[in-house]
Amino acid sequence: MADVSPPGLPALADYPAFLRRHARWIAVGMLVGLALGWLWSLRSPEHYSARASVALTPVPVYVTTPTTETIPPEVSIDTDAHLLNSPKVLRAIADALGVDEAEAADALSVTASANSHVLHIRIAGSSPQRAADAANAAAKALIQRRRTALAALRPGQQRQLRTLVAYETRVLSREQDGELVTTESAELADQVFLLETALRQLEEARANPGEVVSPAIPPSAADRPDTEVPLVSGAMLGLLCGCAIGAARDRLARSGRRRMRELPRPAHIPTAEASSLPRTSLRTHDAH
Repeated sequence: MADVSPPGLPALADYPAFLRRHARWIAVGMLVGLALGWLWSLRSPEHYSARASVALTPVPVYVTTPTTETIPPEVSIDTDAHLLNSPKVLRAIADALGVDEAEAADALSVTASANSHVLHIRIAGSSPQRAADAANAAAKALIQRRRTALAALRPGQQRQLRTLVAYETRVLSREQDGELVTTESAELADQVFLLETALRQLEEARANPGEVVSPAIPPSAADRPDTEVPLVSGAMLGLLCGCAIGAARDRLARSGRRRMRELPRPAHIPTAEASSLPRTSLRTHDAH
């Protein structure tokens, strides 16, 4: 197949030849890189991970009256997961780990069970006890933060709902004072019942926004160290260094050959025919 490399660039066949010429330097570079990567992985500190699980009480996004046709959606699990990044929760994690809030955010990870209201909070720490304490502190701080952050659990929302329940109850009492029970009074009684149920659920959710169903315990072993990354990185760095050394050697070799070609040629030396003429004449003179 014809060489399709652009002018001025090495041909495809030059690359295998380059590897054959400098295989020793490339192999040495990769071995040195692997050794450095292994030493670097030994220097990395050990980390321990602990997990705490929290069951969150379902809470609507906002409060509506029973006359509203639209049912308010529940607070999503993603919203609760974002509350873990609030300053109060991160401060609790940082205090337990003995680090600042930025490092606490890096040590935090969260997952959720499918089709449930359970969050799993995982914290990585420098010791088993610190990791477990930080995970439990994060779970408790999340529950407290949920009580004050969600709009439906704020005291103002519940106060308005109590006022509405009291008003609807007074109206229902006036309706029931009459001798006849109308359709309107039956519907009003249903509304009062739904309002009281919603208010009771919100009060229970505010009193208990969540529950730690599985507290964190100190892990018995450290996390598996990620030794592949420094090893592969060291090998790649050694490969690049070996190729760089090979390219430098090729450049020096080409430069030396070019200097040899540019050296001045030696002066003219008489040929064998010219040098043999005096000898012939000398032999002829001797014969005479």
